[in-house]
Amino acid sequence: MILLFISCNINDSTENPKTSELKFIKEFDLAILEPSGLTFNNNYNALYTVSDNNNKVYEINLNGSIISELNYQGNDLEGVTFDNTSNSLWIVEERLREVVNIDLKGNELTRKKIDISGSNNNGLEGICFDTTGTMYLLNEKQPKLWIKLKKNFSIEKKSEINNVGDLSGIAYDKKHKVFWIVSDESQKLFQWDQNNGIMKSFDLSYPKAEGIAYNYKTNKIYIVSDKTNKLYVYQLSD
Repeated sequence: MILLFISCNINDSTENPKTSELKFIKEFDLAILEPSGLTFNNNYNALYTVSDNNNKVYEINLNGSIISELNYQGNDLEGVTFDNTSNSLWIVEERLREVVNIDLKGNELTRKKIDISGSNNNGLEGICFDTTGTMYLLNEKQPKLWIKLKKNFSIEKKSEINNVGDLSGIAYDKKHKVFWIVSDESQKLFQWDQNNGIMKSFDLSYPKAEGIAYNYKTNKIYIVSDKTNKLYVYQLSD
């Protein structure tokens, strides 16, 4: 058991923020190489992840065991999120600069090009929805961007996130109305919003955290590592 305490960093603030705590609960081995991206299903009783090794999409249980392998064959998969409005998944194709909508069997429904430039290996990484159905993306680095999309998939707003090496995965926290983001290079988990920047920051004890999912009902955070091929579970205290 590892107890990780927060080191807080609030941009442009001199106040002492409230101390929070992230308690490690358990880790599970994954029979999936290089997992990258993580999301809950609509009932919060299973997860989806993508493999950066074979570019496949998997449904797994909360102990990391594979439930199913979806039909979709990707090109360079990096992120995944569940769409409650259509009971489907959206996945990120980094090199193609596209987001792809698939059904829960892995059949492609549609794909949209995102108008963003950069090198092939520093492109789109994370994807999530808020409670209004707005889609958000992360650009890994050069530049490190949080991106808000319009309904037509054009970019409505971009914000640079500094003080971390890169951006690797994102989840929306509808309990606190903020975002949870992991950084592979900095080995950190942090809470962020567009008005306050980085609000809370936690060190992670393993490399290449590239997917995160948040359960607002239990206040638990799930993270996958591209390097260790494990699923990590934490309890967050406010």
